[in-house]
Amino acid sequence: MRRAIIVLASMLLWVAGAAAANAQSSDTSRVHLGPPEGGADAFVAWPSGKAAAPGIVVVQEWWGLNAQIRDVARRLAKEGYVAIVPDLYHGKVTTDPEQAHVLLRGLESDVALRDLGNAVTWLRAEPRVGKKRIGVVGFCMGGGLAQALALNNSEISAVVMFYGLTATDAKSLAALHGPLQGHFGELDDGIPIAKVEELRAGLKQAGKSGEVYLYSGAGHAFMNDTRPSYHPDAARQGWARMLAFFQKNLRRS
Repeated sequence: MRRAIIVLASMLLWVAGAAAANAQSSDTSRVHLGPPEGGADAFVAWPSGKAAAPGIVVVQEWWGLNAQIRDVARRLAKEGYVAIVPDLYHGKVTTDPEQAHVLLRGLESDVALRDLGNAVTWLRAEPRVGKKRIGVVGFCMGGGLAQALALNNSEISAVVMFYGLTATDAKSLAALHGPLQGHFGELDDGIPIAKVEELRAGLKQAGKSGEVYLYSGAGHAFMNDTRPSYHPDAARQGWARMLAFFQKNLRRS
């Protein structure tokens, strides 16, 4: 009798554990973008509930689709967005800056924009998004690609870029779909303050809605909490500004 009770208790614990694991994993999934032969895989983080929600394309840094960028998607999902991260390196991930530089050099911009465009198409076809607005946010390499997507895809209603640039001149920025919010570190050697000011001036000259922020004491990649470059104060402020920006531009009727 005692053995039977122990076995039953073990089975109940196993069932409870499995249910908890399923509940935990049900908020994320892997999907394929584009044709079965080719295209790219993507990580999706889902908001709670079943109501329709705006979608956000999250664009990776040069490290690849790693745990840190997946965590960004999860944080956005907790804020009520369907967040999708296309795997632009098609399975390759690194923690080594030299290898990341190699992967970046090997990334073809047209292929990357195709994969990002397929992510937008996937969101638009997803019943949880439906006719809700779609935004994009990117970091470092992904910041520039986020801006490029907003310049080329009319489905984008808002773009947020963290320390990444592809265009600052008014002629190029005139093609922007939706308002732009940019975040840059004052000590970023790769994107000098003069370049940030060019972006601010270019948006104004192009008649485009934009918010451009410069963070004192912060350098490049100040949002990445897994790197020595992480700047907690700038990261908290940048995240709050981004959420307010998406709230204003993706949730309005």
